[in-house]
Amino acid sequence: YKWSNQVTLHLVYDSLSGEPLGAMYLDMFPRDGKFNHFAMFPLISGKKLSNGKYQRPTVALICNFPNPGKDKISLLSHDNVETLFHEFGHALHGILTRTKFTRFAGTSVPRDFVEAPSQMLENWIWDKSVLDSFAADYRDSSKKIPQAVLDKLQEAKKGTIARHYRRQLSYGLVDLGLHSLNAEEAKTVDPVELSHQITENVYLKPQENTSFVGYFGHLMGYDAGYYGYAWADAISADMATVFENAPNRYYDKKAGMRLRKEIYEIGDSRDVNESIEKFLGRTRSLEPFLKDLGIDK
Repeated sequence: YKWSNQVTLHLVYDSLSGEPLGAMYLDMFPRDGKFNHFAMFPLISGKKLSNGKYQRPTVALICNFPNPGKDKISLLSHDNVETLFHEFGHALHGILTRTKFTRFAGTSVPRDFVEAPSQMLENWIWDKSVLDSFAADYRDSSKKIPQAVLDKLQEAKKGTIARHYRRQLSYGLVDLGLHSLNAEEAKTVDPVELSHQITENVYLKPQENTSFVGYFGHLMGYDAGYYGYAWADAISADMATVFENAPNRYYDKKAGMRLRKEIYEIGDSRDVNESIEKFLGRTRSLEPFLKDLGIDK
């Protein structure tokens, strides 16, 4: 079944055993009436059936990359690729789950952890060897992205990282501020005013006659949990060190299998803090995150 001719369906198999693991829909381009952001949606969750077999998960990767036209092709920016890897991290979390119950499967983990595996996968597209495996001039595939260009992208990222986290923290505080109101306070509070006060104190002064909270979609679904994006960055930076220190770095199969067994397959069937430390092989540390921020000990 496909809901649009633009959609493709892909079956996922274990490369060693040949065992089918699940299925993934790819819905890459915008069209009228379609969800207009980027997300992974679980359609069928994994679980153990009463007959002893395992229900294979099915997920949908929903994106809105530039539509190819009759006389043009669709090219992705580095930012687009980072988003694709992020959402693919969620897809892996959904497909590789092997929990007994749906409640604990895939991305059904605490809100302040769910983004960590996907944000960790964003590290891959800052590695030149990974980029060289697929990113090239579409007119001449022998021409790869020069290291100098990647270095400039890294400099730009670090140059704006303070602004990025001030914005993320302001969003998180707006979310917490609104969801911390009791019933009586909620009747009288002006959500726009509350949002503007927090945003001005933490990030930048909002423009007059604007209402950010009116289109802050994460207030529902991620209610009281938006701070998890920033916290997940701290976790994912630590998790990425397993690959960075592995013999084959981001291509290391042993590290990849640890990620699959200790994080993806387990889901929320055990405390995520235990899963993280089993994957790391040590206690957690904030040092990798601080290093990414450019903060020395």
